[in-house]
Amino acid sequence: MPEVVKKPLRVLFVDEMRYGLISNTRKSWSKRGKRSVYKQQHEYISRYLYSAIDPINGESFHLMGFDDICTKHIELFLKALQEKFSNEHLVIVWDRAPFHRPKQLQKEHMSLIFLPSYSPQLNPVERFFEEIRKFTANKIFPERITALSKTIEDAIGELCQSLEALKQLTGYQWIFEQWKRISSQRALKCAC
Repeated sequence: MPEVVKKPLRVLFVDEMRYGLISNTRKSWSKRGKRSVYKQQHEYISRYLYSAIDPINGESFHLMGFDDICTKHIELFLKALQEKFSNEHLVIVWDRAPFHRPKQLQKEHMSLIFLPSYSPQLNPVERFFEEIRKFTANKIFPERITALSKTIEDAIGELCQSLEALKQLTGYQWIFEQWKRISSQRALKCAC
């Protein structure tokens, strides 16, 4: 019997988000006839947030503070992800970024699935990142990158507080349909 059938499956959508000290300007409300004025920050200091979200049950895993994005950091993230979900076979769904494709990322108890090119709308983690960006919109961080990192950390904590809310945010209908199909196929294989 293949290893995939022996362990329970967990489908995780994975992506990375860059955050930095260049202002994140968003639309806002203001009095009629008045224009909202926000201070701007233009410092070229940034970090990366690595996130994995299971839209089926709302669980997630995040690592942040990396200076750049590369295969080495992805490898560290996947290792930490495997430690968190050590009793499950992980199905990682992500984009075709060059640092996602090296053979050294192929791990035991892990399957990699690539989304079609130029289709970020298929990855529910992008929706999660959009919500995080709302927490930093129209603000400056004079205390530098540490204040921004703390704001993002707090945003992650707030967004991940409720599994149901995270499922609603990231649980696209097509994901649930495919999960139901895969689960029934696995049940048939295990019954044989």
